[in-house]
Amino acid sequence: MDCYSNVLTKDNPFVPPKGTRCPVNDIPPELLSLIFEVGAQSIEDGEDEEDEDEAMAVNDDVDEDGLSELSMDSDATFELVPPFEVLISHVCHHWRMVALNTPSLWTEINVSPLDSPPFERVQILLGRSKSLPIDIRIDCEPPDDEEEEDSSGSEDSELGQSPRSMTFSDLDNLMSLLVPHISRWGSIEVAVACYKHMFVFLSAVSDPSIAGAPQLEALQLYHHEDAESLTAFAQPDLVQHFKLFGGVAPRLKSVALWGVHVDWCQGWLSCGTNLLDVELAYHTDDVRPSWKQFVAILCGAPKLETLSLCSSGPLGAPHDWYPEGSSGCYGDDYTGVIELHSLTHLVLAFHLPAYVSGLLRRLAFPALKSLTLDLDDGDFTDLAVQLAGPVMTAVPVVPKDGEKRRSLLSGLDTLKISSFPCSDRSVELMYAELGNLKALNLAMMYLPPAFFQLLHHPCSVPGQRDVCHVCLPSLTTLSTADVPGHQIRELVQKRKEAGVPLKAVYMEENDEVTDQDLQWLRDNVEEFDFFEASDDEYESLADIEEEHEGSESEWEEVDD
Repeated sequence: MDCYSNVLTKDNPFVPPKGTRCPVNDIPPELLSLIFEVGAQSIEDGEDEEDEDEAMAVNDDVDEDGLSELSMDSDATFELVPPFEVLISHVCHHWRMVALNTPSLWTEINVSPLDSPPFERVQILLGRSKSLPIDIRIDCEPPDDEEEEDSSGSEDSELGQSPRSMTFSDLDNLMSLLVPHISRWGSIEVAVACYKHMFVFLSAVSDPSIAGAPQLEALQLYHHEDAESLTAFAQPDLVQHFKLFGGVAPRLKSVALWGVHVDWCQGWLSCGTNLLDVELAYHTDDVRPSWKQFVAILCGAPKLETLSLCSSGPLGAPHDWYPEGSSGCYGDDYTGVIELHSLTHLVLAFHLPAYVSGLLRRLAFPALKSLTLDLDDGDFTDLAVQLAGPVMTAVPVVPKDGEKRRSLLSGLDTLKISSFPCSDRSVELMYAELGNLKALNLAMMYLPPAFFQLLHHPCSVPGQRDVCHVCLPSLTTLSTADVPGHQIRELVQKRKEAGVPLKAVYMEENDEVTDQDLQWLRDNVEEFDFFEASDDEYESLADIEEEHEGSESEWEEVDD
């Protein structure tokens, strides 16, 4: 028995070695550092998302010896662990020294609304990250439990600021720590509920002493303030259009400006040679870019792949924009249509029909593969017909005999529609052009029933009389909200019988589905799952990862 026991325990990784020797310490520090980097990257890439969320919830509640301060008698579970980099730095003296000398582990700086000066944790991270690019997230929005409380009686309350959230002076102090390191900012994300906070940030990064942000790749500024629809900026004293980073951010790839306006002519916007993603949202008319400025942004970004315009875009109505068909200052070959040759994904939300129609008469997207529409204010029947009609081009195209000019819809492989009031006939016209569509996402609460019903009905083939086929013959993936399970089951069955089966189906988790329907769907499609829909999908794009209030002292240097 003893011999058998020795065989089982010999070189068993689950049995600790005898004596004081720890084999892992034989690994060279350089290799151990690399292992730490891979572990941190695996969490960042979402390979262990559940544990990462739990880690954020506990934050840094770890003592110097690596023992959790959460008692065993509390409601916490043993699955709750601190962030990866903190955990490994508290295992032992050797691991701590290696972790502290691995700068890549400390490059993410998350500041919560409850953080306050002197921001020891931020200072420590700035030091530990050494000269590497840093990714910064600043959340100035009040905690959820503060949003509906009456916070009258304090000076901050009179300014519309929760007494428990970050004050304007706190943010100013934070920026005094971060701005000296602006040359190594890799990304910056700021979320505020009060625009005065954003004004403080914009002022700090627009200081004349700032020569640029040479490593910045992502700029995401979100102003989330509940307000009625306005045509003018609500705080005239804060309306200044700032020139950020001295107008220099040559590596910028992603820009998101929600309710935040800037100098639309500055270099990183008007000459964004590396820009891949531009998102403009919730801008009142008086702070939007002019048509000429808007065109400069688009033409200055030859690599642009994604453009999102949500209640934002060029100032005014289409008839105020540069006249179609004229050349003017753009050159003799300018026809009034701007071709975005690299754009593959377009999002249009919360616009009037005439506005969207005007945009699509002046912008062309020859490479467009993905389109998202959330349009609910008016009748969009004419726009549906326009989408199904010949696409606009910068250079007039004369089709060959018998050749049909392509539509904007004909090149799509992904379409998402959250709201689009229009006639049933116009839905048929749209679907007839979607022969190459592979993935469709429908939020049926705000759509005409025809968008779903036509998916298993025959439709006419454009240009061919008396020829019918099932709509969207290439469709393989369907996501729906507000559609009961029995209707999804019927659709799957009918498309299967028609020889155009769905391979993947996703339903909103609150939609009605019986156990029988659920089992049938899982047996008849290759992939079936539920998803959680956000109350406001566009706000969900800007969710800031919450950082739980933690002990600043846990980040302090510890002499082991």
